Amino acid sequence: HKGHGLNRMCQQLNIDIKQCLAFGDGVNDYEFIQMAGKGIVMKNGTDYVKAVADEVLDMTNNEDGVIRTLQRLDDEGLLLKSSPN
Repeated sequence: HKGHGLNRMCQQLNIDIKQCLAFGDGVNDYEFIQMAGKGIVMKNGTDYVKAVADEVLDMTNNEDGVIRTLQRLDDEGLLLKSSPN
C-alpha cells in the first residue's frame, strides 16, 4: 500500500515520516494519509479517508487543491526546504 511506500522512501532518504505531507481522496490512500505527519484529504474524498485526515480541503484535485494547499503552507512558512547535495 501507499503507506508502506512512503515509509520506505522516508527510510531511504533518512527523513522522519512525521515531516511528510500526504494528499489523497480514496480508500487506497487511507494508510498513506494516516501515516504521514500531515494527512490532507480532498473535498471529494471518501468519508472513510476523511475520518483519519488532519485536514479536509474545501477543494478537489480538479480545483487544484494540492498546489493551492502547498502554496498556502509555503506562504505560512510551514514547508521545509533543503538544498540539493
